[in-house]
Amino acid sequence: MERFNRLHPRKPAQAALVFASAVLLLTACGQNGGGNAANNAANAADTAANANGQASGSAGGNAAAANGSAAAGNAGAAEDSPDALYAKAKEEGKVIVYSTSGRANDAAETFMKQYPGIKVEVSKVKSDEMMDKVMKEQDAGQFNPDVIITKEVSGAVEEEMVKPGRYIKYLPADIAPKVDEPYRTQAEGYADYVEFRTIFYNASHYAQAPVTNWWDLTTPEFKGKVYTADPLSSPAFMDLFTTMVNNSDDMAAAYKEKFGKDIELHGTENAGYEYIQELFDNGLIVLKGSDDVLDAIGKADSDAVGLAVSGDVSKNEENGWTIQPIYAIKPKTAVPDAGYFFLANKAPHEAAGKLFLRWMMGETDGKGAGLDPFNKVGSWVPRSDVQTKNDIPYEQLNLWMFDGEALYTSAPKVRDFWIKQK
Repeated sequence: MERFNRLHPRKPAQAALVFASAVLLLTACGQNGGGNAANNAANAADTAANANGQASGSAGGNAAAANGSAAAGNAGAAEDSPDALYAKAKEEGKVIVYSTSGRANDAAETFMKQYPGIKVEVSKVKSDEMMDKVMKEQDAGQFNPDVIITKEVSGAVEEEMVKPGRYIKYLPADIAPKVDEPYRTQAEGYADYVEFRTIFYNASHYAQAPVTNWWDLTTPEFKGKVYTADPLSSPAFMDLFTTMVNNSDDMAAAYKEKFGKDIELHGTENAGYEYIQELFDNGLIVLKGSDDVLDAIGKADSDAVGLAVSGDVSKNEENGWTIQPIYAIKPKTAVPDAGYFFLANKAPHEAAGKLFLRWMMGETDGKGAGLDPFNKVGSWVPRSDVQTKNDIPYEQLNLWMFDGEALYTSAPKVRDFWIKQK
């Protein structure tokens, strides 16, 4: 896992970014098509970076911020109607997709029936591996994908891919008003579905959720009975624990509510780190992935609980599980894990890419068949006009805000702390 193992801020050519930022802003103002503006700006950034690769200076940080702010702007022009895009897309003939989710294949099947003459080619790639792949391709002058579907990697997607203009936010003007915040204007990209990591239990053993507070897992009742997927191989699981560290006051308050006294730290910096340490002290069992966790607690009568992906509740029948997720845990249930959609920089089949993105978003009314694979139990579509398949609406979930910048800074340290506990 190359990307996650070296999750630290890059130090790009500083002076090059000053130049690139200025070109980016001027280009964005001088073009009518949002996507082309972002692409032209990124071209200028590439040229500047190559010409000034050895430059450095204190102004680089501010330049990178300005560059990122402009490049992350929405490329969804008002004239991007399905009919107009389809006319151009038929000439392009196909759309290339890099996706972390297999759901893209399901959306592709209905898309190709709706828009004959356009072939969708999906490559399934993990988020961190996708970042490295796209970086290497673009740096070599190869611009292969049109559409990017990815989860975050502890803030690295935003910092290393969106801000430099490698991934471009695309949200059509006719769809944007229906999208919930922060994914309309505040997030790095449009999220077609949102999941999170939470605690699961065996519904055959427990009549109701046995856990209401994260600190419950540190008590003798659950000694040696708590499973989790390995955060060292899954950034989203590490994001949950890093968020607890970054919101240590919340964790300290939940401790006091649970035990009736202030938390006492045992050589740790704060309540978030203390929580991780006490989980290990209580016999935490670390398995490879989410499915492994749910296999361990859900195939037979078990009083164990496990941390897994909320969307995995939809696999109960096919895997023979009797598991249920818990959606109300103090101090917060989890941190969102969004499935972001982006248009790739210099997309070779830009119109087809935009058309496919619209299809997966559900089109203007939110009823398009392309959205169906993403609107599942355990996943939430952040659109006000789309009915959730879950018993609880997204707005009522008690989640921490996703803070990519804080995660990007903190995750390496939390990762090192985790390694020391094993």
